[in-house]
Amino acid sequence: MTAPVIASTVGKLDSTNWDISFVMPSGSSIEDLPVPLDSKVTLHELPEEKCVAMGFRGRATLALCERKESELRLLAQNENYQLSQEVRISRFDPPFKPGFLNYNEIVIPISVSFDLQDSLT
Repeated sequence: MTAPVIASTVGKLDSTNWDISFVMPSGSSIEDLPVPLDSKVTLHELPEEKCVAMGFRGRATLALCERKESELRLLAQNENYQLSQEVRISRFDPPFKPGFLNYNEIVIPISVSFDLQDSLT
């Protein structure tokens, strides 16, 4: 299993529309990856982007993820970051590991950022 496995959606976390992503080992190129057997699975190489993230322990339940997303959005707002509506839940542990030991992250792409000093000059 690769780590992390990332579930992403735009809007509320209780959405029924999720994309699942797998992070491939460093140095991999899309040409090196096996061709999926299922036509519903597609391979995409994503561009580099800047994000904010917050790690947390425990099973990544909807309630816990929503709470962590709210905390992260508030911290980012306090630092003058404009965030995307996309939310990603990164899970780093196998499903058989006890939930209280799981490590996860909420990740939100930055859509716009500005430096307060730049706006004053």
